[in-house]
Amino acid sequence: MKLSTFAAFALSLLLLSGCASEPTRPDWIAGDSAQYQRAQYLIGHGQANTLEEAKDRARADVSKIFQVAVVVSSEDMQRAKSDSSGAMQLEQQATRNISTRTEQIISGIQIAEIWQDPTSASYHVLAVLPRLQTATTLRQQIGELDATTRNHIEQSRNETDLFMKIAAASRAMNVQQERESLQKNLQVVDITGRGVESQLSSAKLKTDLFELLKRVSIAPQVMAESPAGLHNIVSGALAQSGFVLDTSGRPEFFVRANMTLTDLGLKDGWYWQRGTLQITLIETANNRVRGTRNWSVKGNAQNQADATRRAMDQADAILKQELGGAIIGMAIAK
Repeated sequence: MKLSTFAAFALSLLLLSGCASEPTRPDWIAGDSAQYQRAQYLIGHGQANTLEEAKDRARADVSKIFQVAVVVSSEDMQRAKSDSSGAMQLEQQATRNISTRTEQIISGIQIAEIWQDPTSASYHVLAVLPRLQTATTLRQQIGELDATTRNHIEQSRNETDLFMKIAAASRAMNVQQERESLQKNLQVVDITGRGVESQLSSAKLKTDLFELLKRVSIAPQVMAESPAGLHNIVSGALAQSGFVLDTSGRPEFFVRANMTLTDLGLKDGWYWQRGTLQITLIETANNRVRGTRNWSVKGNAQNQADATRRAMDQADAILKQELGGAIIGMAIAK
């Protein structure tokens, strides 16, 4: 009897030790975490053969939510650009600011749990981002951007110089686009999905900017030695930037364009053209030069004509992208 009792006791100890040796599989591996609930945290999972890679994947699983907001905001800016504001260079700064703010949010992601599968030896990582703390930061930043937008709007209204009005209006539009990106992020973090609706209309800001651009009396002027077709390229870029060309023959401003190309000859089966595109903003009343911008251009092809055409195509792309912002920058650099 005593032997039987001892044997049973030993068997119980053996079974208990066997159970203890098997680590418990965390609840978040297959689903939600009881400790880090989705109402309070954004959750990301990562699995890999190394711990660092698993951590990176978990962080990426959370951060991809915010990267989508960056992409959407960039697409919104691109649409605004083609709609009204043309080649406003200030949007590039807004895009950089959006990316910087997104990186700041992502830096708040925490590694909450780590578990290694005893069978496969792979690592599982749980990454979390606190909703309340992140939402508080985003709301504060949104409030600051709304205040900045109002300041730019007020500055645009009070300026007497038309180009200064345009520059301030452009800044207002771009700050508000940056704000809209934060709102998208806040809607992700905010459990209600509402965020903070703006009292300012981006569509109205775009319309106001477009109306200001149309008031600029401006026309292209191309130097005689420039390649054929440059006049059309400059005219098209001005129109895309939101300006209405003055055809009266007496514009207040000329955009003087000059482009020089050098034939570099045949190299490795390709003909090369390389040169400089120069744009100068001139105030016609006193023939005053308000500023000059230069860009390098090049083109290559298997014949000279196509090499020249490709250099011209590059000039066209540059001016459509940058001419509007360059004109404003030159005009306000008094």
